[in-house]
Order: sequence, then structure tokens, then C-alpha cells
Amino acid sequence: MKKICALVGGIFLAGLLIVSPAQAQVCGTPMSTSLIAGQHYYAGTVWISNDASNIYVQYTTDTPWKMSEAHVAVASTLAGIPQTKAGNPIPGRFAYSATFDPEVAGYTFVIPSAGVFAANQTVYVAAHAIVQAPKSDGGSQTGWGFGPDFAGANWATYMTYQVQSCGGGGGPD
Repeated sequence: MKKICALVGGIFLAGLLIVSPAQAQVCGTPMSTSLIAGQHYYAGTVWISNDASNIYVQYTTDTPWKMSEAHVAVASTLAGIPQTKAGNPIPGRFAYSATFDPEVAGYTFVIPSAGVFAANQTVYVAAHAIVQAPKSDGGSQTGWGFGPDFAGANWATYMTYQVQSCGGGGGPD
């Protein structure tokens, strides 16, 4: 089984240090929120950060949880995230998706942002996952990065993230 982890803003995850060159120098301060499974279980953390060219949305699960699918949408408005007319998000239509077999403990989506989002701009992020744990610990559940509720009649949530300035003329200013 593959163990995935990364360095985000100087934080070691899963006790290992693996630095992706594109992610080694994130700008400003990354934000994090809980990955909530089935409305009631803490399954891990969703980290959001950026560098001069990309926004990173990183999922890390905590034992015993593992992830079998992940979907992310990032938009300049909440309406820019794929939703039904009733306001329920549609993860299958999110621009970024991944499936994992076997399940993984972490994954990072790299979303190109240069020329799309500016420094200090607020963006809306919907981070969805399918997570697995032993039945006694919650079983198979839908997970969302914790934040405000979508308008629809389900428990789906989104986050807001302020794109960090990279300063010095090299950032998404």
C-alpha cells in the first residue's frame, strides 16, 4: 500500500517529508479545515494553499480512514461550483477528480491559477471525498471539507480561501 504525504507551509504530515518542487514554496499561510464524513465523523483534514502558479487542495485522512475518491471545484463565485437548480453540489461535474484503488491516506490536487485568480481574491472551494473505515468506525461515507452549507437540501459544504500574495512580482498579484 502506498503512503502519501507532503510538506505544506512547513507542516510535516504522516511523519514523512516529501517535497514536491511545485509546492515547496507556498505563499502566505495555508488554511485548513476538517474533512467531515457522514456529517458526524472527523476523517482528516483539507489544506488549501497557493504559489505563484497554482492553488493546492490537499486531503489527508486520519487512521482508520482511507480515501477511494476525491473531487474538487474552485471558482470565483459560489455559483461557479457545479450545482443542481436546488443548490446541491454535483461532485461528478467538478473540474478535478481522482479515484484510488487501493484507497489512499492523502492526495493533492494542483489547480492552475495564474491569470485566473488574483492575490487577495476570495475563491470558493468544494472538497468532496468518499472515505472508508471499518464498519465499527463509520464504514463507507461521503466527506466534505467543513465550511458553510450549500443552499440545497443536503449537508454538503464549501470553504472560502483568500489567495495569498506571493509578493515580489512573482505571485498571482
